[in-house]
Amino acid sequence: MTDSRDSINSEQRELREAIAAGQEVLRHLDAVGKSLDSASNWGLWDMFGGGLFVTWAKHSRLNDAREQVRKAEAACRVFARELKDVQVYLDANLELDGFLTFADYFFDGFLADVMVQSRIGAMRDDIRRQRAYIERTLRTLQSRLRH
Repeated sequence: MTDSRDSINSEQRELREAIAAGQEVLRHLDAVGKSLDSASNWGLWDMFGGGLFVTWAKHSRLNDAREQVRKAEAACRVFARELKDVQVYLDANLELDGFLTFADYFFDGFLADVMVQSRIGAMRDDIRRQRAYIERTLRTLQSRLRH
């Protein structure tokens, strides 16, 4: 009886740790999303002749997003380790493309701005998909914790 109770307590502890790790991933993904939203707003200005300051502001937000992606990747690694403890496996891949920064500064013009804006949109969609995946995984964990 004691072994069974210890096993249940151990599994509940592991589930709580995995849930906390997943919530940390979500926190970083939300920060990425906010940075990308801001970059997108600056990007709209840039497409219509915003100038060097606007291009700089947009890329500053993209750099913020890259930093948050690095933090989200680290949090994903922790989450993946915690999930293994409860026999769940994570399939998440986060990255941002660096070439468009170069292209936007050195081929500054409407076409380059449109390409960058399109890539920002694609990254936002990727982050939303990753967030939805993490949320589904967390719901599964929370359901297991309740039972």
